[in-house]
Amino acid sequence: MTLFRLLPLLLLPLFLSACDERWGWRQKVTVTVETPEGERVGESVLAGSLRHSDSAIPEARGAFFYLRGEAVVVEVAPGRYLFALLNGMPTPFPVFFPGEAPVEMAGRLEDLRESREVPPDLYPLLVTFDDVADPKTVRRVEPSDLVASFGPGVALTSVTLEITDEAVTEGRVEEVLGWISDKTYRTNPVWASLPSLLQETISGLVKG
Repeated sequence: MTLFRLLPLLLLPLFLSACDERWGWRQKVTVTVETPEGERVGESVLAGSLRHSDSAIPEARGAFFYLRGEAVVVEVAPGRYLFALLNGMPTPFPVFFPGEAPVEMAGRLEDLRESREVPPDLYPLLVTFDDVADPKTVRRVEPSDLVASFGPGVALTSVTLEITDEAVTEGRVEEVLGWISDKTYRTNPVWASLPSLLQETISGLVKG
C-alpha cells in the first residue's frame, strides 16, 4: 500500500479527536411517593457525562450525552415496586440551566452541588411489575395516576435531581429483579420475541 493510500488512515485519529471535550458528574435521582402507610422514597446515583466533538467526520460531530447506573427503585408497598427507568431520565441541563446550551454549562455543572425538583414534563419512564419474578407482567405507570397501579391513596409526590459526589448505586435493581442478570433476555431469539415495553424496560433498568 502506498503512502498516499495510507495517509487517510493515518489522519483518521486526528479527525476523530479534533476539539474533543468531555465533562463528567454524578447525579442522584430521588423519587418520593405518598402512600396510606406514609412516605416511600427511592434514590439512585448515576454517572453522567457529556462529550462534544468538532470532528471533520459528520457522524462523529456534535454533543453526546451518556448515563451509567441503574433505575430508581421505590417499594411502594410490601412486594410492590415502582421503577423510574434510565429511559428518558432527565439530563441536569434543562433542570439546572433551562434554555442554556449544555456545552456552555457543562463546566459549571461539574462544580455544582445543588438539588432541584424535576418538572413533570421531564419525568423518566415509570413502570411496575404485577409479579417481580415474571418480567412479562411489566406495566407502564402514569406519573399522575399511581392509584391505577397501586391502589387508593398512592401518589407521586416529587422527583428531584441532585449533583453529588456520592458513589454510583449498584445492585438495588438486581435485589428486586433477580432475572435482570440473565443474559438470555438480551439475546435473540428471546429478545426479539419480547413485547416492546419489556424491551424498553430491560434496556432502562441498568446501563453499564
